[in-house]
Amino acid sequence: MQKTTVPGTQFGFICAFVAIAALSVGCANRVALVTPGPAGYVDDRAEIQMVSTHIQGKNVYIPATVILTAGRETTLSIYNTTDTPHGFRITGLGIEAILHNGKENKVVIPPLRSGAVYLIDCQLHPPHRHATLVVLPHE
Repeated sequence: MQKTTVPGTQFGFICAFVAIAALSVGCANRVALVTPGPAGYVDDRAEIQMVSTHIQGKNVYIPATVILTAGRETTLSIYNTTDTPHGFRITGLGIEAILHNGKENKVVIPPLRSGAVYLIDCQLHPPHRHATLVVLPHE
């Protein structure tokens, strides 16, 4: 019997599987950390952990998407695992910091309005992969 495949379908299937698995893991972790309300989002963490690291030739922020509750001040605790300093910038908020290598760095995010989405980037290394800050409404 001859096997016939449509070009790209195996790759597409693998990508879909990985995406579903990642969402499942993310949702499982999120259930323990946040309580969805009937009209909004509630996250009682005053501090959120992030990492600036180097993976397969790319500098990245983990997580790549940070979700905050509107109207609450939050501290981002960012650990730079690399051997060089990196930047941390949220241009839309006027926040810019240097993440010292091998250290935990704290950045305070003021209370924000719901529905806002901000780009997080590295002002020192433009090829650094970006992250996103999303602000959901409070219940």
